[in-house]
Amino acid sequence: MGEIVVGRRGGHFRSLAQSMDKIGWRRFMEGMISVEVANVQSEMEEASQCKLTVKSLCAGLVLKLLEVTHGQWLYRNVHVHDKVSGEQAVRRKETIRAELEYQMSLGENGMAEEDRYLLELNLDDLDHSTGEDQAIWLLLLKVARKVRQLRENRRNTAAAEGYKKE
Repeated sequence: MGEIVVGRRGGHFRSLAQSMDKIGWRRFMEGMISVEVANVQSEMEEASQCKLTVKSLCAGLVLKLLEVTHGQWLYRNVHVHDKVSGEQAVRRKETIRAELEYQMSLGENGMAEEDRYLLELNLDDLDHSTGEDQAIWLLLLKVARKVRQLRENRRNTAAAEGYKKE
């Protein structure tokens, strides 16, 4: 900030900028302001250029800074952590959607006849369903394929053991 006010309006603004640079952006946004703000405002008040008192200016500034910071915090919470529309939820839904599309591309391979109804999924309907519904559907598809695989393995093992006995 100090480099912005070089050559402008005298020493008070320069010292204000330098003191704000020392405070830093993060601490400023948390409501910490320099005492130089009060000095500059007092100077303006004395010159009758402003009718705002030092106390009301500083209180108002801190209040606005806290409102902005709180607003940013709320925005970030919604967009990152919200289970319905947050970024993590969107990424999770995209991953589930990709896996569902893969499962659909496998077709009936590896599925028992009684489980093939699970493939009657309209992928366009997924856009209107919750991530939880999509995750359940994906889990059902995977379980159906795994059950079929385990049954096949059991049959093959039983057939191999029967062959060994003969």
